[in-house]
Amino acid sequence: MAQTELDVKKVMILLQRRYNYIREISMQTKELEDSLARNDDVSTSLILQMRADGMAKADDCTDEIWRLAENDRKAQEKLRLLVMSEPKEGVGESPEEKKIYEIRRKTQTIIDELRETDKRLSRKLAGEKSYYGK
Repeated sequence: MAQTELDVKKVMILLQRRYNYIREISMQTKELEDSLARNDDVSTSLILQMRADGMAKADDCTDEIWRLAENDRKAQEKLRLLVMSEPKEGVGESPEEKKIYEIRRKTQTIIDELRETDKRLSRKLAGEKSYYGK
């Protein structure tokens, strides 16, 4: 019982949901930075847990996207193109595909900003022992 076609609209919806979770993680990361600056251990702990929950939800969206094409090789190829290709170069054939690339571009921008904030926090907290080094 293989799927006959990839549900591109469902992919778009799940990517939008994932984007919303990542945007929320970004806001929580800014709150984390503030709570660390205030040496507020209670808030820091709560924010870290909320971020972890958001990351798990974003991962669940990603997993669900991949499950959409698990039984159909053609759908897998289409999905791989939509979610793994360079988002800046993707244009899409349908309005949904165009929206997918737009969501992916916005998501990548937030992820890049998050990485920079995480580097800064890690270096501040761990110094030389930071994952990112000195």
